[in-house]
Amino acid sequence: MSDFEFKVRRDGAIARVDLNRPEEGNAMTRGMMVQFADLMRELGRDSSVNLVAIEARGAHFCRGRDGKGESRAGMTPYEVRVKMMGAVLGSYQAIAEVPVPVVALVHADALGFGAALAVGSDITLAASGAGFAFPEIEHDIPPTMAMCAALGKVNSKALSWLIYSAEKISAERAAAIGLASKVMPQASFAADADAFLQTLASRPRLVLETIKRYQARAEHLTPEMASEYAGTLLALVR
Repeated sequence: MSDFEFKVRRDGAIARVDLNRPEEGNAMTRGMMVQFADLMRELGRDSSVNLVAIEARGAHFCRGRDGKGESRAGMTPYEVRVKMMGAVLGSYQAIAEVPVPVVALVHADALGFGAALAVGSDITLAASGAGFAFPEIEHDIPPTMAMCAALGKVNSKALSWLIYSAEKISAERAAAIGLASKVMPQASFAADADAFLQTLASRPRLVLETIKRYQARAEHLTPEMASEYAGTLLALVR
């Protein structure tokens, strides 16, 4: 395993990635985002990994992006897009490229990039006390990159409200609109989430890969093509 700022722990077939900045609300710098994408791809190539869990400690799951010390001075628009925006978008893409499920364990508030990281994961488990928000508009920033992570998962009307209002919503509301997958009691979140991870990780990797591949591609097909693709994949696996 390469050296990363994140805390990575193997738990059987589970690769656990701790964002590892509890004192900073687990906010991520752009450099960390690049490392995060590299780490996701590295774990995805490991045939002994059946799922990747993204977790954190402290008062936030992730309070967003840490922009301290950043400067765009002297950069062309192209350089801004590649060097600054590319780090964010690369994080989302890396999650999509992991061939097995990526599960976000949102034990506390997920804000901005943190909310996008959560919704961009394949499965998002949320503790009952966690909140979700996209507050970028309050800083006069159009959060198009965060919206990119939510497209196809959060319904359009709900996403518009979240983005324009910057309202922090409860875990229960997040699950209702597709931002989270399931809400678990705060008091037993760690144990309940771990039980789910252990069960999912016990499934054959080929089965998990096939499900993720089908879900990612079938939504772009016509119903007839999606049906044909489903049958073909199942025949190959069986």
